[in-house]
Amino acid sequence: MSPSFKYRSVKDELLDQPDIPQQDLFRNLFELDKINRMLGGHSATLQGIQSLITDKSKVYKVIDLGCGGGDTLLAINGWAKRNGYKVELTGVDILKDAIQYASVYCAEIENWTLIQSDFEKLPKWENEYDIAICSLFCHHLYGETLKSLIKTMHRMAKIGVVINDLHRHPLAYYSILFLTRILSKSKYVLNDAPLSVLRGFTKPELVELLDGCDIEQHTVEWKWAFRYLIVIRK
Repeated sequence: MSPSFKYRSVKDELLDQPDIPQQDLFRNLFELDKINRMLGGHSATLQGIQSLITDKSKVYKVIDLGCGGGDTLLAINGWAKRNGYKVELTGVDILKDAIQYASVYCAEIENWTLIQSDFEKLPKWENEYDIAICSLFCHHLYGETLKSLIKTMHRMAKIGVVINDLHRHPLAYYSILFLTRILSKSKYVLNDAPLSVLRGFTKPELVELLDGCDIEQHTVEWKWAFRYLIVIRK
C-alpha cells in the first residue's frame, strides 16, 4: 500500500528509540554519511553558510544542533579550509555514542567542541554563536518541541540560522527506498531513510512553522536532492 504524503508521518524512526546498540548506531551513522555525500546533501548547508559570511579575517563560531556523527561539521571544516574562511565549530547531540563517534570521525578538525546534551537543556545562550545550523534534525521533531528548536537557534545566533531538511515527496521516497536497498546493510537505514522522507516537510509547512515562531527575515528554497534550505537572517 502506497504511503500518504499529505501530512507528516508521526511514526517513530528506529533511530529515535532509546538504548540503540552502539555497533548499530555506528553502522547507521557511517551509511547515512555515505549516502548523504553521494547525493550532495551537505551542499545546501554550505550554500546557506556562504550566504551569511563575507569576512575572511574573522573567526566564525558555528554550532550544529543534532550533529549526529559529525559529518556536517566535517563538511563545513573542509569547505572553510578550501575557501579561506576561519571557523570554530561546536556540535551538540543528545546521544553519548553519537558524540563518541563524532570525536573520532572528526578528529582532523582543529578548532572544535562536542557537547552531549538535549538542545533544550543547553544554557540560554543569546548571540553566543555567529551561526546556528541543523541538518536533518527538524524532521525528528514535532509541535512545540520543533518550535523550541527554531527559537533556540534564533536566540543563540548573532548573524543567522541555516536549516537543511527533507522535502516530503513521492519521488524522494521511492528513490531513497530503492537506493538504500542497494547500498545499505543497516536495518536502521533501511527503515528510517524512507520514513524520514515521510516525516519531512512541504514548503508551506515550513513557512507556517517560521511564522509561528515569529521569524520574519527568512527564505525557504528547494535544493537537490529533495532538500529545503532555510536561511534566517538576524
